[in-house]
Formats: sequence, structure tokens, C-alpha cells
Amino acid sequence: MHILIAGAGGFIGSHLTRALLDRGDRVTGAVRSPAGFRHHFPGARAVAVDFTRALEPDDWLEALEAVDAVINAVGIIRESADQTFHVLHERAPIALFEACKRAGVRRVIQISALGADEGAQSRYHLSKRAADDYLAASALDWTVLRPSIVYGSGARSMALFTALAALPLTPVVDRGEQTIQPIHVADLTRAVLHCLGPQGPTGARIDLVGPEPTSFLALTRQLRHWLGLGPPRPIRIPSRIARAGARLAGLLGDASVTPETVEMLQRGNTAPVEGFVRQFGFLPRSLGRALEAEPAREADLWHAGLFFLRPLLRAVIALVWLSAGLASAFFYPLQESYALLDRVGLSGTMATAALFGAAALDLGLGLATLGDRWLRPALLAQLLVMFFYTLVISLFIPELWLHPFGPVVKNLPLAVATLILLVLYRKPRWST
Repeated sequence: MHILIAGAGGFIGSHLTRALLDRGDRVTGAVRSPAGFRHHFPGARAVAVDFTRALEPDDWLEALEAVDAVINAVGIIRESADQTFHVLHERAPIALFEACKRAGVRRVIQISALGADEGAQSRYHLSKRAADDYLAASALDWTVLRPSIVYGSGARSMALFTALAALPLTPVVDRGEQTIQPIHVADLTRAVLHCLGPQGPTGARIDLVGPEPTSFLALTRQLRHWLGLGPPRPIRIPSRIARAGARLAGLLGDASVTPETVEMLQRGNTAPVEGFVRQFGFLPRSLGRALEAEPAREADLWHAGLFFLRPLLRAVIALVWLSAGLASAFFYPLQESYALLDRVGLSGTMATAALFGAAALDLGLGLATLGDRWLRPALLAQLLVMFFYTLVISLFIPELWLHPFGPVVKNLPLAVATLILLVLYRKPRWST
């Protein structure tokens, strides 16, 4: 069987790709980085698809060549300037479904989300439901799978919960009684493989959930035990303050928590498991059993501890460069700046150009650090600039190394922090 997976480089998509390849199916991954995807899955075919631009059926026809079935696993939990719920969850999938009609591909499996139903309120759920409804109204052989929070190796949502659990004080919204029903990615994968078989359900919307609901506070307790930490020390936060905090967190960049995710947590994320068992013939594993089967490693503890420090470190490094640029251009006495430049052989017009050019460079590097597109080049440029500044100072003003406030020595921890940030924001080549 030849299956196209849209979003094959994502968390769910990559697990599906591996499972399908292992059982001998042909897989085409619709991804943004075909070379990286092929490197990780050498047995798969890859086609380049920019999901923010693949909004017409013609954009998908090449990817559907000789395909028997399609799985749409594209999804985001947080919007950005170029990735919105409306585009990625609704317009691109609808274009894909229409392309399936033209290409003669009948079987389509849509990975939606628990909560994308008649009671949907968030833009996330409404966008998912819009694509689900469009597919359900088509003449295709469709199945809509609506998973709860999916956990397992590489899961971002569970990584957020684990990071919250690892904090010295665990923030809980109101009393922490919100209920979720997470499902392991292996059980989701098994369900999808069943759907692709001759006895797989069609024309159905199926909720994919774990065996029983758990409260947020109980989940925190389980995750802390898994990490080898003590009992949680909850700090209760009213929901209105939690929403404001989530909005502030978004200013630090790439925050997984948003006001909308807080609202979705408040609503709860549960469903009866009986429908799952009836359709697929097995009971999904419990979170407790899954955690016991995969003991936490040191890397898990590190990841949980660094989860919130990563965006904070990014914001602080950006602040250092922005403040340096602003201070040089507007606040630090110009006479003293020109005196330092004179020590390195620059005066007159050359000194002015160097002073304000360096200030502009610092400001540009600080702003670039705040954006995802230029983050890595900006960090590399910062290292080069720090090396250059340090070299010039060492040659012409070496006594600054002995200054009690350490204006030059501080470049060393800043350089190390920049290297750490480069590592923390490094992504796999196959990531979409």
C-alpha cells in the first residue's frame, strides 16, 4: 500500500511513517524539508510541500502520484505570523481533500483533535472541525480521528506538562481539577494502521483517548514521580491571571502555553473510551503503565528543567544586545565613547561611523534574536561580534580585562550562553 502522510516530519507523522515502513508499506512524506526527511527515513519518498502555500488542489497533485491512501497529520497548537489555524488546519487540508478527488485517491484519514465537535469554541478546535466537516461532506472514504493529548517520544504537549511538573512550585489553574485523557502515540498509531486495513472504519468520527480521565493535579503528581522528584507543591492561580500570564509568556517567543490553551484546559479534554475499544478492539494503555515502561532518563529531567528557561534565555540575550545598542547610540556619554575609539585608532568621521554602525548592528542582532527566522544566523553573528570586540579590546585597551565590573570578562559567560541557546534551538533536519 502506498500512503501519503501530510506532516510526516512532525511528532505524530514521524511515528506513523516509521510504523508503516516497518510493516512494508510505501510512504510518501509531504514535508517542508525533503532532504532531511529522507535522511531520517531512507526508505520513504519525500515531496516538498509548504503547508502555508499549498492552498489549491493543484499544489497537491504531484504528491498524490500513485498514492492509495492519505493521512493528514498537519497541526499546530500555537499560531505565528506565517502559520495560522485557518491556513494549516482548514485551507490546506481542504485543498488536499479536493486534490484526492481529482487524483482518484479515495481513502483519507484526518488526524483532528478531541474537542473539535459541536461544542467547539476555540479557534484551534473550530479550524479542525471545519476541515473535518468538509471531508465528511465529500464522497471520499473518510475517517476522522480525534485524539486527546498525545504523549510519547517527541510529544510537545506532554513536554509542557512535564516542565510544569518539574518546577519547584507547580502552577495550577484554579484548583487543578481540569481533566484530560492522554493517549500514547503507539496506541494512536495502532488505531491508524487498523483504519488503513480492509476492516477499518469509514464514515466515522472516533475519539482517541486513554482508558480513563485524570486531573491536571494528578497528572502533575505522576510526572513528578516519574522524574524522581518529590510530591508537587501546587500554587493556585485564578484562571483570569493564568490567561494574562499565558499572554505574557507569548512575548518571550515560542511559548507552548497561550490564552487559548488555558481556555481549552479549563474546558477539559475527555471522552468515553468505549467507542475506541469498540472500533479498534483493544484498550489503550494507561499513562501510569506507559511511564513505568519508559523510565525517565537524565535527559528527560534536563529537558523538563530547561523547557521554560530556553525562551527566557533567548529574551535575556536579546535584551543584552538591544540595551547595548540603545546605550551606545543614545545614553552613554559620546565624549567617553569617542575617547575609547581614539585608543583603537579611530577618530573624526571614522569614529562616528564606527560608533553608530556598531550600535545599529547591536540593535539588529537583538531584534533578530526575537524572531524564529533569523535566530540561528543572529546567534552565530553575535559570537563573531563578541570575538571581534574582545580581540580589539585585548590589543588596544587590555586594562579593561581588570576592570572591577568586568565589562570584557562578561563576554565569556555571554558567549557560553549563546552557544547553549544555539544547541537548545537546534532542530532535527527532518523536522517540519
